[in-house]
Amino acid sequence: MSPTILLHQWEISPFCQKAARSLRCKGLAFQTVDYNGLLATRAGRLSKVGKLPVLEIDGQRIQDSTRIARYLDQHHPEPPLYPADPVLHAQAELWEDWADELLYWYEVYLRAYDPAALDQAVRLSCAGRPAAERVPVKLVLRTALRQQLRNQGLGRMPREDVEAEFLRQLDRLETVLTQSDWLVGRSMTIADIAAGSQLLEVDRTSDRMRPQLQRRPHLAAWLSRVKAV
Repeated sequence: MSPTILLHQWEISPFCQKAARSLRCKGLAFQTVDYNGLLATRAGRLSKVGKLPVLEIDGQRIQDSTRIARYLDQHHPEPPLYPADPVLHAQAELWEDWADELLYWYEVYLRAYDPAALDQAVRLSCAGRPAAERVPVKLVLRTALRQQLRNQGLGRMPREDVEAEFLRQLDRLETVLTQSDWLVGRSMTIADIAAGSQLLEVDRTSDRMRPQLQRRPHLAAWLSRVKAV
C-alpha cells in the first residue's frame, strides 16, 4: 500500500490550489487537511516558515508551492511540470514567478477592497466551521491583507489605477494565448498552473471581475482547461 500523501492547505489560498493542481497533474492520490476558520492559527506548527501549503510526502514535509512543484518533478517526473528544454524551462519559471510575485497581489487587492469578494472569501475559508468564527476571521483577514498591500505598495494606489493595471495584465495573457493553448510549449506546465490558480481565485470570489475574465475568449478557454485539472 502506498503511503498517504497529505496536503495541508487553506481553502482560498491560490498557492494551495497550485500545489493541489500539481499533484493532480501528476496523477498522485492525496488527502487534504484544511485549516479553515480559526484552525488557521495551527498552520504555524507545520514548518519553520509557518505558511501553507505544506506537503507531507515520502516521509518529508515540504513547504512552499514552488518547492513542492520542484520536488514532484524530481521524484515523480511524469508528466513534467517544468519542460525539459532549457529555454522552455526558463520561460515556465519566469511565468511562475510572475504569477506568484506579481499577479498574486492583484488577486489579494481585489479580495481585500471589494466587500462582496471579501465576504465570499470568508465564507469559503470558514467552510465546515462554526458560523460564529466568520466575524473574527473576516476582521483578521481584512486587516492582514490590507496591511500587506500597503507594505507592498498597491494598497497606497487609487483603486481605479490598480484595477486598470490588472486589466492590462489580463490583456497581455489574452494576447499570448491567441498563439497557443498554453503559456509555454504544447502542454500544461507550472506556468499555467501558477497563473491559472491565481485567476481562478478571482473568478470564484469577485463578481465584479469575473465578467472581465469571461469576455476575453482565449483567456476564458485557458482558465477552463486549468480548472479541469
